[in-house]
Amino acid sequence: MNKQALLGARAYFDMVHGVTVRAIGTLDDKDLDYRPKPGMRSPRELIYDMYSFEKSLGDAVREGRFTPEVEKTSNPETEEGKAVMSGLTTVAALQQFARDSHKTAGDALASLTDEQIGRPVEASYGSFPGWQFYQFAYDEHWHHRGQLYTYLRLLGKEPPMLYDYEHSPA
Repeated sequence: MNKQALLGARAYFDMVHGVTVRAIGTLDDKDLDYRPKPGMRSPRELIYDMYSFEKSLGDAVREGRFTPEVEKTSNPETEEGKAVMSGLTTVAALQQFARDSHKTAGDALASLTDEQIGRPVEASYGSFPGWQFYQFAYDEHWHHRGQLYTYLRLLGKEPPMLYDYEHSPA
């Protein structure tokens, strides 16, 4: 995959992200620590995980390595992730974190070369071409957004239609 193709996929991801930010906005601050059962992630943790991973991609692809230290910061269950997440105490803060993280990943992608996008990036779970990490973020996003939509329903909230891109500015 080259940069032009990845940027095209990213344009669609921008629309998906816009719907997700709206979905986050259906939560109330008191809902952020809701757990359908003990041991499951809260909405705050789901949102943090999906966006912190995306935010870290540009540096990983540029450097050719997704370091264990960055992986820890991206995980809401680690002390490093908890430290970053501790400042995300409101729906508005989480929406802004989502917007900022998504923008950071998009800006990083725009700065990458075709060579950087195609070369291997090392991670604890294997070596993959740089572009694949953007695909991982996309997959991660849809997966966690599905969980978030389930949580919204359990909380008695109506999530936005999955494909309502017209009403979803990022």
